[in-house]
Amino acid sequence: MSANLIYWKHLGYIERRTYRSLKRAWIGFKIAKQEGNHDKMKYYAEGIQKFQRQLRLPVSNFSDILKEEMENNLDSQTKLIEGSGTAVNEL
Repeated sequence: MSANLIYWKHLGYIERRTYRSLKRAWIGFKIAKQEGNHDKMKYYAEGIQKFQRQLRLPVSNFSDILKEEMENNLDSQTKLIEGSGTAVNEL
């Protein structure tokens, strides 16, 4: 336990705050996943990746969540365009 405290003393204020934000983002992600809320899952996944980059940690892969969101957006765009009489997939 004391080694852990020494480690935290050496970290600057910004790093401690970023670690705290990363922890809260993981908690939010897990809650959103339990609730099945894909919008919040995407929001927290992006935040987790941002904080991991800032701390120079390995970045977690959320490709399934972010990919699913991208596919949903493409499907809704295609349906809107098809409804107007033209079927064009805009990227």
